[in-house]
Amino acid sequence: MPEQPGIDAYAAYLPAYALDDNRLDPTTPARAGGPARSVAGHDEDAVTMAVEALRHVAAATPAGRHLLLATTNAPYEAKTSAGVAHEALGLDPGVTALDLRGHRAGASALDLALRGVATAALADVRTTRPGAPDELAQGDAAAAFVGGRRAAVLLARAGHTAEVLDRWRLPGERHDRVWDERFTAEILVAAGLHTAHRALAEASLDTVDQVVVSSSNPRAAAALRKALGGATALRTASGGATALRTASGGAGQDAAVERATGFTGAAHPGLLLAAALDEAQPGQTILLLSATEGADAFVLRVGDGVRAARGGPSVRAQLAARQRVGYGRYLRWRGLLDVQGPARPAAPAPAAPPMHRRAGWKYRLEGSRCDACGRVTTPPGRVCASCGIVGAGTATGKVSLRERTARVVSVTRDHLTTMPEPEVAIVVADVDGGGRLSAYATDVAPGDVTVGMAMTPVFRRLWTTDSIHNYFWKLRPAPADAAPGKDTADGQ
Repeated sequence: MPEQPGIDAYAAYLPAYALDDNRLDPTTPARAGGPARSVAGHDEDAVTMAVEALRHVAAATPAGRHLLLATTNAPYEAKTSAGVAHEALGLDPGVTALDLRGHRAGASALDLALRGVATAALADVRTTRPGAPDELAQGDAAAAFVGGRRAAVLLARAGHTAEVLDRWRLPGERHDRVWDERFTAEILVAAGLHTAHRALAEASLDTVDQVVVSSSNPRAAAALRKALGGATALRTASGGATALRTASGGAGQDAAVERATGFTGAAHPGLLLAAALDEAQPGQTILLLSATEGADAFVLRVGDGVRAARGGPSVRAQLAARQRVGYGRYLRWRGLLDVQGPARPAAPAPAAPPMHRRAGWKYRLEGSRCDACGRVTTPPGRVCASCGIVGAGTATGKVSLRERTARVVSVTRDHLTTMPEPEVAIVVADVDGGGRLSAYATDVAPGDVTVGMAMTPVFRRLWTTDSIHNYFWKLRPAPADAAPGKDTADGQ
């Protein structure tokens, strides 16, 4: 472990959709400035969102390090979901893929990344019962961290475990059960303040530039932000007190992000830390406090390379680019509204042998480059699709198309899809540098897909049949062709 661990690179991912109105029969527009939740698309889950965050920072993960996926809602039980992300990223087989489960798993994965022993992905999809009081207060997101020193240096950390029945779910259940937050808030606030004081004392600091608070209990989060953002005393175990002040005058950015996304489960401390690093200046200090089933506190000093350390767009930019989704559409995506689908058989389930044999194509989107003519064949094969030379599919001719732009040459609109949408677009696109892809379009209305549109590959879940998730790559509009802020609420 390095002498002074920290963060070398980080990335955050927010889905393309937001829900700000959960009324079944709205007669008036949603209140402007009200809370909203980030919404994963029907083809997203914790694995696909983890891949989206990790693809910006995890390529150089060396053998011997761990790849961690922290979530409360893994797509598989018993099977390691992190293994799917490992394969999609094309990491070295010597990187061990592991799942961490539970609301506290996000802070634990971040801790291990800060120690330099793991690359961590924190990802969650949160679902409540329709109309639940906290429906708009839960959200979906992912964040990824690689250990090092470029973005931030860890000055101190502290942890505190408290067995408390706050949020829980039994095997086979979809929705969290929640105890009275007034009771659990007292426990989490006490644990949080005690842990924050210990971390600050270890760092020899009595002021920080920014306080970031994450908690599964909204009442506890608000109380901790109020206490740590002002001059409230932190009581030590011996009864002494010390005052913590934020040099910038208080907290607030983390609460604003949370109001726009909801509590994103295991991903939440990572998402809020990524948002803080996006705006922080080199040399500033950050106190990150996660109060869930106890508390974890981290004191960080922002590094000189923080701007170069971010992978992908900032949290602020992703919030600004989201599309509004209607409540009926959201319920269909989550399987909370049972509607009649098309009169056609369910999509076939993938089988283990071909998935393993074709892993390079299915998970890593690898084509084969011909040694004779230089053209790329997709899917990869032993015979070049262009010149007919045998041997184009050798290992030395593999080329990944994951990070390349593709241009649409044909569009088909499927009105009999088994997906929870009335129609989807299927495109044929030519990839820059060679290769042709036939794929579903995502994160865009089918009618908005046009010939010539620039699109980029994104890892998604096509469908689930016989308890097997069928993952593959779709195409979404490249940033220049996307339509930020477009309202899709009418597609209910």
